[in-house]
Amino acid sequence: MIDKALENRIKKVNEFIQLWASFYEKYKHANNQQVFTEEDEKSFLELKSSLARKYQGLMDSLGLKPTAEDRTFDVISQVMSLKSIAMLSPLQMEKLENDWHHSYITLNKVMGSLENQKQELGKINVFEQRCKRILTNPFVALALIIIAISFIYYVLKNFFS
Repeated sequence: MIDKALENRIKKVNEFIQLWASFYEKYKHANNQQVFTEEDEKSFLELKSSLARKYQGLMDSLGLKPTAEDRTFDVISQVMSLKSIAMLSPLQMEKLENDWHHSYITLNKVMGSLENQKQELGKINVFEQRCKRILTNPFVALALIIIAISFIYYVLKNFFS
């Protein structure tokens, strides 16, 4: 048995982590480059917009409320554009990178928790499958019927004696 809701949450977290990594790659690339095309800026702004929407949807689907430790939106809002990255001070850059890494670790903790839930569900499913296999075996069914009849016979014999 597959928990489709759990699978969907895992997929959403994984997609967001990939987008989050893409954001960081673009940030690092922009940090080393001074000239950007309009297409680069447009792509970056679309990525930021997508991150903001998907993050809110992700938190809602996981039933999580952002905490004071959660700096995901801070990172997204601190970088207005690719061009603005060049204007960040070294201290701002360090804070932004620390916040990004903290968020990345938090996202991976969430992913680990979901994967543990999936693994635990898999253990239950294996047990259910084994029970079904045993109970659908005709020899086991016959043995259970014989045991049940013997038990009923024993109870009735002792009850009426």
